[in-house]
Amino acid sequence: MDLESRYAKIIAELDQGHRGLERFTDEEVTELRRLLQVSLAEKNWSSLEKSLCLIDHSASNIPELEEDLIALLNSDLPTHIKVFTLDASRKHIINSRIQRGQRLTFEFLEALKKNLYAKSPEVVEWTLRTIEESGNQGVYFLREFDKIRPAPWKWFNAHQRAVVELITMLERRWRRFERP
Repeated sequence: MDLESRYAKIIAELDQGHRGLERFTDEEVTELRRLLQVSLAEKNWSSLEKSLCLIDHSASNIPELEEDLIALLNSDLPTHIKVFTLDASRKHIINSRIQRGQRLTFEFLEALKKNLYAKSPEVVEWTLRTIEESGNQGVYFLREFDKIRPAPWKWFNAHQRAVVELITMLERRWRRFERP
């Protein structure tokens, strides 16, 4: 698989206002997994970003990517790549498991929990958005929200403000699950 040409094709379609969805064969999925692993090991952020773009624009869910995406979530990555990874995990882990009627794994929940404490407010915001997608299984994080809620003087940052709004929304949604 030619990573550069597939990436360029997706970007060109997005520029034209199209969805830029791609279908991958089993061999291409194996190649994507290998690219993720090699790019992470070599800290080749450009290649990792392009691979995640391809994964994010897959026409269907690819459950085989779950292990690699969890490894990326547990890694120390630049903010924009962590956000791409969170977005890809929403599709290929959460939506894939929901469609198959399976619960989220403990490893995935713990990887999300780790990202709730990221230094970047943008990563925290996108982690909360990912937790929102997980449905009622997101109750697992309810006790963490008080620990990560930004102080009022930080609300001038758009990401910090979004974190507060997301936490408030999720707490209201899950209030009925709390024990007295």
